[in-house]
Amino acid sequence: MASFANIPDSVVDALRRKGLDDRIVVVGASTDPDKYGNKIVKNLVGKGYSVVPVNPKEPAVEGLVAYRSVSEIEGPVAIVNFVVPPAVSRKVLESIGDLNIGAVWFQDGSYDEETIRLARSYFSNVVFDSCIMVATNLV
Repeated sequence: MASFANIPDSVVDALRRKGLDDRIVVVGASTDPDKYGNKIVKNLVGKGYSVVPVNPKEPAVEGLVAYRSVSEIEGPVAIVNFVVPPAVSRKVLESIGDLNIGAVWFQDGSYDEETIRLARSYFSNVVFDSCIMVATNLV
């Protein structure tokens, strides 16, 4: 059985479902194939996930419509995955704190202690110290 010690059960359940109501938003999605913001989008799409890229400078990422901000996205969001510097993560958190989002997930380099404290003040499901690409290999 796979170990998800750092990931709440409800988040693991969303990863297993892969439904349209279980969309994963990637903040910091990129058109540059060398950046993790691109690698994560491609990886998740390749595994059958419904992915929504967020990048204020790009109209599309990997053929998917990119949104300028998380707050522009209509409908349910299971996970917001961060692939941006901690200061940007905090700014985004402050703008989405009142949205109905199942979980926020921080990739290496996208968080610090202050970011995690802020995330926990808004959301009950906060994931860090775990790569979403690795975790989705285990579900």
